[in-house]
Amino acid sequence: MENLRANHFESRDSGLNKNEFNLSAKSGRSVGKGKLRAAKIIRVVTVPPVFAALLTTILYIAMGDAAFANRFHYAEAVFSLSLLPVVPYALCAVIPALKKRGRKFERTVALIFSVTGYFMGAAFAFFGGGVQVEKVMFATYLCSGLLLAILSFIFKYRASGHACGVAGPVAMLTAYLGAAFLPAALLLVPIGISSVRLGRHTVLQVIIGSAVSVISFGAMYLLVPALGL
Repeated sequence: MENLRANHFESRDSGLNKNEFNLSAKSGRSVGKGKLRAAKIIRVVTVPPVFAALLTTILYIAMGDAAFANRFHYAEAVFSLSLLPVVPYALCAVIPALKKRGRKFERTVALIFSVTGYFMGAAFAFFGGGVQVEKVMFATYLCSGLLLAILSFIFKYRASGHACGVAGPVAMLTAYLGAAFLPAALLLVPIGISSVRLGRHTVLQVIIGSAVSVISFGAMYLLVPALGL
């Protein structure tokens, strides 16, 4: 009789432990899904074209003709830096044949469109009567895009274009409008965490992506005026 009772209680305890384990597992999965959802949201709202639009708009509002020769130059900058780079994503979203080719194809085409936009914007700024700030800005984007393309296509290294597209604008706004914009660099922390959590990049790839744009800006900030461009 005592053995039967012991077995009965062991069975109940075992059932409770299984239930507790199942609840814990479900809770863990729920938390995991929540973190992934948050990571995806962070990446969506901080995409480089959004920061490019913020950069050009803030510079134009704060500096006016000292940032862009006129409204048309500002509009061209928004088109080249913010609208053109998102065209591949829109096409892949609506054309199933393109979507089936996967994220690598989407990323490659987006990089090509982005660099094309940088060339267009740089040509317009340098040969269309642009002022120094927009020349430095487009030269920075062009240099960054070319470096990312070289790393990606030649060295097969996926430096974070996402981090690159955030760090550069923060550096430019800080240089032209003051240290009040420097705290925006802290956005790179959640961006980096989300990239790692989603398996898009490693920490080193995020750091290198950030460094590419900051170094490119520093070089162009010094070279464009020095060369009288």
